[in-house]
Amino acid sequence: MQGRIYSVQFDNVAITTAADFFELDPGADKQIRILSIDIGQTNRTGDANEDMLRWAIARFTGATITSGSGGTTPTPAPLNPGDVAATFTAEAANTTAATTSGTNTVIHVSTFNTRVGLLWVPPPECLALAADTTGNGKLLVRLLEAPSASTTFSGTCYVEELG
Repeated sequence: MQGRIYSVQFDNVAITTAADFFELDPGADKQIRILSIDIGQTNRTGDANEDMLRWAIARFTGATITSGSGGTTPTPAPLNPGDVAATFTAEAANTTAATTSGTNTVIHVSTFNTRVGLLWVPPPECLALAADTTGNGKLLVRLLEAPSASTTFSGTCYVEELG
């Protein structure tokens, strides 16, 4: 099943704490899945400045989900200019992480070297999916630990909306 594909971005944001790179909230009775993630940084170059940072993709469901804060609310941009506006909403580069009293399912966890950047392009069978069938569900791309110094990140998340 092929859906509409959108990009969500943030650009040139200084991050000093564990943060949510992306918070994606499906529209009513819709599903979304992350197709790929690309995140890099511009201000810390050279061996002495690189960090190995843990990151994760999590799915929140049920109960109360409190959105993160301190970031931006980019409008998802359709890759096909003929597509309609996305029904899902996005937040990017939140410096206060989202929380839930419901279920927090970690779908993927890994590390990346800030000097090289993060490029995550999973095979189709491993795409992270969230649905808003009960009114509460989100996908989050999370930086699990603070960089050793202020790091200026930019990133894009490609999201497919189904249904």
